[in-house]
Formats: sequence, structure tokens, C-alpha cells
Amino acid sequence: MTKIYVVDDDVINSKVFAKRLTKRGYDVTYFSSGPQCLDFFSDFDKRHDAIIILDILMPEISGLEVLSVLRKNFSPMDLPVIVMSGNEDVERIVECLSSGASDFIGKPANIDIAIARIKTQQDLLSFHRGNMKKKQLETINSMVATFNHEINNPLTIALGSLRRDFSKIDERRVGIAVNALERIANIVKKIERVTEYEVEEEVYVEDTNMIKIDH
Repeated sequence: MTKIYVVDDDVINSKVFAKRLTKRGYDVTYFSSGPQCLDFFSDFDKRHDAIIILDILMPEISGLEVLSVLRKNFSPMDLPVIVMSGNEDVERIVECLSSGASDFIGKPANIDIAIARIKTQQDLLSFHRGNMKKKQLETINSMVATFNHEINNPLTIALGSLRRDFSKIDERRVGIAVNALERIANIVKKIERVTEYEVEEEVYVEDTNMIKIDH
């Protein structure tokens, strides 16, 4: 289930809003300040589905400052941030979206509009996860195919050294076969490790992503 994090210094209105989301079946956590939010997400696992609903006007650190820090570690696909503001001027909305916001809702938030925006981000998260899983499988299949190809050479050597009259197999040929079989065993271990890897997408250069494989 997607976790919802509401960040707003307006305690009363925010708790009412969070309660309405909870009644609609969402798991909601409330933060009353930007520092609380940033502290929590400093070691957040991006593999967990979460959506932040972030107020813009807050003391200590503004919503846009919080958003700027979050975007250094999380892309909009990893962590959607829906910003809230009582100022719904076009300039304000454009400023928020240009700063990395995933969407914008007016304040006080209309619960039906908020849920519609949340569901849109949930759909995008689901699509992103599915796309990443597909890329992971493609990457793993490619690596396994490469390892399978690497097995052919030592396998041929091992079989060539042992496929002869046993009376003619000397210590040298046994050594060659053992060497080749050890290479095969190492490749098989690599294949086993690859199938346990997690994959994530990283920005390599501007407009170019690479698939990063983590164990």
C-alpha cells in the first residue's frame, strides 16, 4: 500500500485532512515541519511506495526548500510530491512544478480532488515499478546469456581433455580439465548472484539513464 505523508505546520487543518484520507483507506503520517520531513526521508528506502503532500508556506524551511532537498535524492518517479498552497496563481503553480513538484492542489485541500491527484501518482508509481522490473529482467537475461556463452570455452576444454581413452589421460590433461571446470563453477556462481540482484535506474549523463545492479 502507498504510504501518504502530510507535511504542514497548520496542525488542526492538517490533522482533519489526514483523518479524511485515513477514512478513505490510506495509511497517513503527519509531519508538522520541513525538518521533521527531511529527517525522516534522509534514509528512506525508495523501493517503498510513498507520496508526500507538502505545504509551501511553513516556518523554518519552506515547502519549496524541502522539495529542493528531496529532489537531490529522489526523482519524481521514486517519490512523488504533491504541493499545497493557498496561492493558486499561475505563477505559483508553475514555480512549484518547475521546482520538481509532481502535482499541485489548492489549500484548503478538497478531499476528492486530493484523492484524484493521489491516485494519479499511485498509477504512475505502479507503471514505474513495472517498467523497472521489466528492465531488471531484461538486464539479468542479457547477463545470464553472456555468462552462458563464457561457459562454452572452458566446457569444450574440459570435455576435450577427458574424452579419450582413460589409459591415455595423464596428470597434465586432468589438470587442464580441473582448471576448466573451476572456471565453469565460478561462472555458475556469477549467474546465481545475478538472479538475486536488485536493479535501479541512475542518471548517467543528462537525458541518459543507466541500469545499476545492486546486490
